[in-house]
Amino acid sequence: MKDTKLALFIAAILIVLAAATREEPAASDNLAKTQVVPLVFAEALGADQWPPSMKERFLEDPENQIRMSQTDKTLRDGRGPDEWLPASGQCDYMGRFMAVMERYRLHHREPQWRGWQTKRQRCYTQFQ
Repeated sequence: MKDTKLALFIAAILIVLAAATREEPAASDNLAKTQVVPLVFAEALGADQWPPSMKERFLEDPENQIRMSQTDKTLRDGRGPDEWLPASGQCDYMGRFMAVMERYRLHHREPQWRGWQTKRQRCYTQFQ
């Protein structure tokens, strides 16, 4: 139990560090700005009940913003990390996805949450 808590603590620190040090691609790289957690995905977990002001906050949240190619955006099409991950930066993407889910209290409704936690932990501990 102690080892699990320590590993989760270390994973959380690494997520924060990854988010703080990530480089945003230049706007000229032909990438579209979109949400890390797509609104359609969040709505399936209860965001459809949010007032319009909450949805706007979710859509404009800088932590929920990402640039990706139109191809990746189309392939993702509202899917979660169990169905789609980017070709590169999977650990960072998964960490950001889960952080947004937690921030908006959507994670407790997601049946895949435990599996995602395990995958995220494995992802970050492999680099230690």
